[in-house]
Amino acid sequence: MNKPIVFEKPQGVRDFLPGIAKRKREIERNIADCYASWGYQEVITPTFEYMETFQNGLRGEEDRVFKFIERSGKTVVLRPDMTTPIARVVASLLRDEPLPLRLSYNANIFRQQEFVAGRDAEFTQAGVELIGDGSPDADAEMIALAVTTLRSLGVQDFRLALGQVGFVNGILAEHVADHELADRMRFVLADKNYVGFEHLVAQVDDTRAREVLLHIPQLRGGLDVLQRARALTTHETALQALGNLEEIWEILVLYGVEQWVQIDLGLVLGLNYYTGAIFEGYAPQIGFPLCGGGRYDDLLEKFGRSLPATGFMIGIERVLEVLERKGNQKGAARHLLYYLPRDRHISLGFAAYLRRQGYTVTTQRILDLPENEQGDGAIICRLENGRLETEDEAVRIHYDAFLEQQVH
Repeated sequence: MNKPIVFEKPQGVRDFLPGIAKRKREIERNIADCYASWGYQEVITPTFEYMETFQNGLRGEEDRVFKFIERSGKTVVLRPDMTTPIARVVASLLRDEPLPLRLSYNANIFRQQEFVAGRDAEFTQAGVELIGDGSPDADAEMIALAVTTLRSLGVQDFRLALGQVGFVNGILAEHVADHELADRMRFVLADKNYVGFEHLVAQVDDTRAREVLLHIPQLRGGLDVLQRARALTTHETALQALGNLEEIWEILVLYGVEQWVQIDLGLVLGLNYYTGAIFEGYAPQIGFPLCGGGRYDDLLEKFGRSLPATGFMIGIERVLEVLERKGNQKGAARHLLYYLPRDRHISLGFAAYLRRQGYTVTTQRILDLPENEQGDGAIICRLENGRLETEDEAVRIHYDAFLEQQVH
C-alpha cells in the first residue's frame, strides 16, 4: 500500500532524527570554533535572492536552481552557493571595512539534482572567504585551514587535490581552437568523466595536441608533477599557473600540511567563477568531495568592486557520513535519571548539578519503577527515597558531593 503523500518528502531532502541532529550540530559548532580561532567572523545572508545575483557563476546550470516568482514578478532563487551572496555583501554593506576581510558562514544550500545517491537537493555548508588578499599566502591559508579543521573533527585519512585553473585554461587555449569543444572538456573534467574527456580529445586533429591533452588527468602527485607539466607546454598562462602552485606548496610546507595535499593539474570545479588555485578534499569512506574551494578574483568586480578573493567550504553531511562510517562519532553518553514524586526536589537539583559538570541528563518522573527500564542507550540512574542507584561510579561520586553541598 502506498504511503499517504503527507508522509512523503521531496526527492533530495532528509529528516535528521535526534541522535544525528545532535552530531550534526556538534560538527557545525566545532567548525565554527576552528574558523573563529583563525580570525574569521560569521555572516548570515538570506536563504533566497534574485536570480541575477547568481547568474555569473552557474556555468550554464541555471536549470539546477530552485526558482519561484515573487509578487513583484521578479524571479527569486534559493541560494545555490554562499560565495556569491558574500561577494554581494562585501561589495555593498562592507565596502568601508578595512581589508583583508575574513568571513565565515554556516548555511543550507539548495540545488536540483539528478537522482544520484549521495547528492542532496538541500545540504549544509560551512565555509570561509578571505577577501582583499591576492597572494599565494592567502591560498595556502585556505588549504591549511581546511586540513586543520578536518583533523579537528576526527577526519584523518583524507587528501586534498590542489589544482590551478590557469593550467587547464592555458593548455586548452594552446591546443584546442574550438572554444565550444574546450568548454565541453572543462565540463567533463569537472564531472571526473575521464572517458568522456578522452572521447572529446579524439575530436582534436593534431596528434601532438591529443598526446598533451591526454596527459592532463594523469598529472597528479607531489612537487615533481610541476616539472613534468612544464615539459608539456609553452603557454604563458599555464606556466604562470605552475609557478603559482610551486609558491603555494612552499608555504604549505611551512604550515606542515603538505602530507595531506596532492597536486592534481586536471582538477576543474563546477562553478565557473574560479580564476586561480583551487582544491577539493576526499576521504575513502565516501565517493563525493568533503570540501572544496579556491581563488575567484573576478567575482566581486561583477558587483562593482574589484578585489582578489579566495575561500572554501566543508560539506557538513559529508563529514557526518565519514565519521559515522568510521564509527568514531558516538557523541557524549546520556544519563536518564528516574525519580519518584517524593524525590522530585533532590532529583531536579542533582540533574542541574550534573549538567554544570558537562553531563547530558534527562529526568523522568515515574510512579512505579519497571523491572527493566529501557533507556535507549542512556545510562540509567534511579533515585528512590533519596538513594541513588547507578552503575556509573563517577555519577555516584558526584551525587555524594551534591548531597554535601546541600548540607552546607
